[in-house]
Amino acid sequence: QIVDLDDLLSRVIADMRADAGYAEAVRFRFKHLFVDEAQDMNPLQYALFEEIRGGRPDVFVVGDPLQAIYGWNGADRMLFDTLPDALGHTTVLSLPNNYRCSPHIVHAARHVALQTGEAFEIEAVREDGPHIRIAGFDDEQEEADGIASLLWQYAPTAGAHPWQSCAVLVRTNTQLVAISKALTRAGIPIGSTRQPPEITAAIALAAQSTSRHGLTTWAADISNESTDEAERTVAEMVRQFVQQDTIGTVDGRAFSAWVAANATVSHPKAGVDLLSFHGAKGREWDCVVIAGAEVGLLPHGSATSTDQKREEVRLAYVAITRAAHQLFVTYARKRNTRNAGISPLLQDMPTSLDMPVAPMPTFSRLARRASNDPDLLDDLTTWRRHLARSLFQQPAGICSDEELKKLASAQPADREMTIDDLAAVMGKSMAQRIAPAVLPLFERHASRN
Repeated sequence: QIVDLDDLLSRVIADMRADAGYAEAVRFRFKHLFVDEAQDMNPLQYALFEEIRGGRPDVFVVGDPLQAIYGWNGADRMLFDTLPDALGHTTVLSLPNNYRCSPHIVHAARHVALQTGEAFEIEAVREDGPHIRIAGFDDEQEEADGIASLLWQYAPTAGAHPWQSCAVLVRTNTQLVAISKALTRAGIPIGSTRQPPEITAAIALAAQSTSRHGLTTWAADISNESTDEAERTVAEMVRQFVQQDTIGTVDGRAFSAWVAANATVSHPKAGVDLLSFHGAKGREWDCVVIAGAEVGLLPHGSATSTDQKREEVRLAYVAITRAAHQLFVTYARKRNTRNAGISPLLQDMPTSLDMPVAPMPTFSRLARRASNDPDLLDDLTTWRRHLARSLFQQPAGICSDEELKKLASAQPADREMTIDDLAAVMGKSMAQRIAPAVLPLFERHASRN
């Protein structure tokens, strides 16, 4: 028999109500109760809390009503709001000071939070930072490339390890596919330890299968016809799942649960985190890009009731307050052929500046800076120096002197330099990152000779 967490909570509650001795033993063991993130309690969790409390007053509860964002998953914020009356003789301490965010960001968060129609206090404590920047793009692909540009513009101001202090946050995980590809093309490392967005999207497709036959047919079709590497990877995962899971339900939903249960844990990489608004809760970064801040996504089109729309406002508040120093907000005027435009939640943010995005200081621009020197090795050395300076790294951290010399001597005499030639010296991953900058240097050098 399979039980989930809710089943376990239900059983504990039932046992405590049925057996007074057992209930007293539990209460004796847990004399003092501390509840964090209490605004996200659901009725079942609240029932367990009350059973363990047993009418005792020794309770310490922490919560933020403006961060109640799990109503879609059964959480009931009213349980938190009514706690003082339910407990009786309580002391309520309000903590209005925000020690994380700059005043500009706090001001923007306050502007958004007012749209819940509720009273609250938020005050900035730390010194001011740069203005919030809002940037609109014609479509989702231009937006993804624009996000890479914004991150490159921020990087020189962010110290020795700029990417570790950055995150791109989205309302839905499907938005991350284009963004992930754009950052990779721009040579920006990705640090999220979750499944790559392409894999996540393919798993979501497989999860739509409602039967074993549908799931195996999907996997077979992908294996035979698809050239998409992520889809083929997930199809192989389906094959392994079907072979192992011979008992119980075998369909797309069960496969998705199996993937989550068997996900491997990897060490975080030093790169830009790509997360959903929900996944970012409880975390913070110096620089945050809120992507897809537009009609249909923020608030999400599925939010139709008043409570759902208010939760979307709180979700926007959570996303904004993940940023400590720099906040970028981007949106597409058209997404997937659908007209969009900036989110009504973020219109007229008083501290925002709607500014054009400057060209990205990518490898290609660095290459053009280096093109004045006629010698190829000098060109490559200059390119490496400029790139290292923009990343606040030592030049040797980009590539060693020996690798640079090998690179300079790698150009074939009878044809143009290719990415495969770069890979033979630098490795495939590095070659893909530097090709947009380095290959033009080889072309110019060849034309001069």
